[in-house]
Amino acid sequence: MVDFSYDISVELEEIKSPLPAREINKERLPEEKPVNDHVEARTVMPTEVPVGENPPVNKKNNRKKIFIFGAIGLVLIFALIFYLLSGKNKPELVTLNYWGLWEDETVMNGLIADFESKNANIKINYRRNQINDYRTRLIGRLEKTGNEDVETVDIFRIHNTWIPMFRNYLEAVPSETATKIALDTDFFDVYKTDLKENGNYLSIPLMYDGLALFYNKDLIAEAKVELPKTWWELEAIANKLTTKDETGKIKVSGVALGTADNVDHWSDIVGLMMKQNGIDLSKSEVNNYSNLGDVLSFYTSFVTKDKVWDETMPNSTLLFANGKLAFYIGPSWRIFDIQKLNKSLNFGITGMPQLPVLGENGTSDDQTKLTDIHWASYWTEGVNSKSKHQEEAWKFLEYLSSVEGLTNMYTAASQIRDFGEIYPRKSMVTKINDNWKVAPFVNNANQSTSWYLASETNDSGVNSDMQKYFGDAINLMIEGNDPEKAMETLKSGVNQTQTKYKLKR
Repeated sequence: MVDFSYDISVELEEIKSPLPAREINKERLPEEKPVNDHVEARTVMPTEVPVGENPPVNKKNNRKKIFIFGAIGLVLIFALIFYLLSGKNKPELVTLNYWGLWEDETVMNGLIADFESKNANIKINYRRNQINDYRTRLIGRLEKTGNEDVETVDIFRIHNTWIPMFRNYLEAVPSETATKIALDTDFFDVYKTDLKENGNYLSIPLMYDGLALFYNKDLIAEAKVELPKTWWELEAIANKLTTKDETGKIKVSGVALGTADNVDHWSDIVGLMMKQNGIDLSKSEVNNYSNLGDVLSFYTSFVTKDKVWDETMPNSTLLFANGKLAFYIGPSWRIFDIQKLNKSLNFGITGMPQLPVLGENGTSDDQTKLTDIHWASYWTEGVNSKSKHQEEAWKFLEYLSSVEGLTNMYTAASQIRDFGEIYPRKSMVTKINDNWKVAPFVNNANQSTSWYLASETNDSGVNSDMQKYFGDAINLMIEGNDPEKAMETLKSGVNQTQTKYKLKR
């Protein structure tokens, strides 16, 4: 409670200061005159002022009064000047509206309070959104920036693959901010490729995620097999671990691969295989689509040739949680889903399988030399290019992306779940890589890549369009259609999507 009382214990003697007794100035008294017989003799008292004389002036008293009133006047003048100046220089209160996605208000409120305590003129309104239709709702709101009837969104979270769809709404990160937070030097290299256009970053990442290989420890131990390092090793082990009933129906699957319907994150998996095989669809290379045909043929072979998976199988995440799937591929956040479905599941996580590196003669006989390419799929923060408070918005993002801000966010999130969002900074890897659930992701983050095949973004845009064309090609190949025809259809769809969204990579 604030104490509004003030000290009034002034000594009594300090406020009782009577003027000294006036002395009679005898030299100024008039001479005595004869008394008129008809007028009663009258004696002039010392306290009276004779007629025609001015009252005696106490110069000492007057000087003191002038000094007191002068001092009071100066105090009032200075107080007025201070009030006017302080009011004029007091910074305007700025309110920033921040649209987030995954982090609950209980996680963000502590960070916001810490920032606001150091920046009294900035207030942050954080809103957690649901993923359904988020991309279209956000663009609709950004389109209305400047409309007095609509609240402006100053800061917002988008997926890294959404950059092409948000170019017109993203303010470039100021070079001073990028330098201050070491965006070029301390953040994972994948951000340079994904978030940078024409030499400028278009957003600031606060997290990282990708793919890793989950495995059922009990099934692996029972089969006495080693964890695979290549896709071919994974294929061989999956065949060994798959069991079927007398009708040929799969009871336990070795791995969930091969389809585009019941394999969660199938598009990320295909995207990674594509990158490991050296395919870059942003460039017109003769062998791009022939190599892509090899990738899709291998992917679908788990259904068509190995028969360790098929279209009748339950959803891959559910099957793994139920202990009926030996290998499962997914991002770190699937750990929370799996543990919620089955707290007693005995599982581990390791890095993604790789491809042998081709030698000078184009062969891959040396199985010891493998690619080291991993997958990235993450969310990043942007600033509205039409916001009136961009300076304050970047200041807030500087705090959130700092070592202090990221640490506080991770700590707060870890209070309500196993771990927070994986740090995006190289210098912070050692803070979390002793956690077996996080290590396979963060240890490979700096060797990661991404493309427009990110799953679970619900964007109804670039990823959804790409997934449709790739999914159609996979289904055609599973049905036994000519792979070359499937590639022709896929190439047409990819070209349309590249043109529609003006893709640059």
